[in-house]
Amino acid sequence: MDVDSAYDLISRSIDAGSVAGGYLFCGDVAGSCAELERKVLEKLFPAERDQVAAGVHPDVARLAPEGRKGSIHVKTVRESLLAPMSVSSFSGGWKVGVIAGADRMEEAAANAFLKTLEEPPPHTLFILETDSPDSILPTIRSRCQRVDLPGADGVLEGEAFEAVAAVMRERGLEGTFAKSRAARRLAEVLTSLREGAADEEGDASAARRAFFRTVMRFVRDWMVRGELPLRQAAANVEAVEDAYRKSSRSIGDVPVLCHMMERMVFP
Repeated sequence: MDVDSAYDLISRSIDAGSVAGGYLFCGDVAGSCAELERKVLEKLFPAERDQVAAGVHPDVARLAPEGRKGSIHVKTVRESLLAPMSVSSFSGGWKVGVIAGADRMEEAAANAFLKTLEEPPPHTLFILETDSPDSILPTIRSRCQRVDLPGADGVLEGEAFEAVAAVMRERGLEGTFAKSRAARRLAEVLTSLREGAADEEGDASAARRAFFRTVMRFVRDWMVRGELPLRQAAANVEAVEDAYRKSSRSIGDVPVLCHMMERMVFP
């Protein structure tokens, strides 16, 4: 769904008084999600558009991943989102809480937010934005109205997805030899995607991005589900992000992925 169509649906719901307590915007967080967020906020606060644009509206609380680990902590959720949402609106109207990169909430943060999402205060709207909706707690997803925007998924499909999943679903993978072998299996997928894009005059960078987004999907799932200690789960995320950056240079897929796997810990 494009941004304008999504906005029209939400706008009509606001006018009809049937707005959902929570919306899950799935797409490019810095692109389509941010654009739809802006349009919705301008709809809710038509007289304060300058404050909305400047990000200083007193009735809008906005969170994003922070720190070296790039996560959203429970303390931040409680102090910077839930507390502001519990007081009266400054403008006498709506209060809106926005979580950009909602899939980066730590388990405790997600659970703290869930309690408020289940029974939101009157005239309160929550907007969650993510490019990895499957990494968000199912109980949170089920209580939000999902809006799929351009870039909503971007992961691999079919045989390519299953080939990556076969590696990422292994348990207890450890040791240099085992990790090297797994990395070479991943490299075969990535190389095949690059070559296929070249043969079909497609976008090789898009194929590479989809590959690493698929790997990240599993890594973030481990974090959200608490399958690894938080510090190691965050280190896994950093390893994948670092490999993605290095893969754009003239470095072979095998050494990049071997280094990534060596840094990672599997549940």
